[in-house]
Amino acid sequence: MPDSDYLDEYLKLKAANDQLRERGRQWLFDSFGNLCAEANRKSGEQPGQQVIQVGYQERQFKAGSSTMVGEAMGVRYRMNTLLIEVGWPRLPEHGFITMQGLARGRVSLSPNPTIDANLISELILKRRGADDVSWYVIANEKPGEVLTEQLLRGYLNLLLAD
Repeated sequence: MPDSDYLDEYLKLKAANDQLRERGRQWLFDSFGNLCAEANRKSGEQPGQQVIQVGYQERQFKAGSSTMVGEAMGVRYRMNTLLIEVGWPRLPEHGFITMQGLARGRVSLSPNPTIDANLISELILKRRGADDVSWYVIANEKPGEVLTEQLLRGYLNLLLAD
């Protein structure tokens, strides 16, 4: 097979994987954002006076010895901040994702904006069939349970706990 065929195959695989990664990132951020919006509606506050504030920023973080490049969703309630990070290696020097993962994620909580966040969960995005992906909570250095809305709600409850 000529080198150009290998390059074409690689580029097709990379594009397909990037689509799955983006779909996984979008699901995670949309799902958690919807839970935050629901909590704001239930809070009884006046419209425009949201109790929970959500913001996004570019982010890099370590997963093992590899560097994940992506985005973070910061969710603030009073002084507490929950940080959901999603990323994957973009350059060869960033390393690779173990456990046949497509992307990695982290969920962390800080009781104060001036204090580093404490890691709550590490996540891995894996293929689930040919064209589907799911997030898994990493337990004992391997994929554990599937990340569900119920687990996301538990993270939100940690943020909202007084």
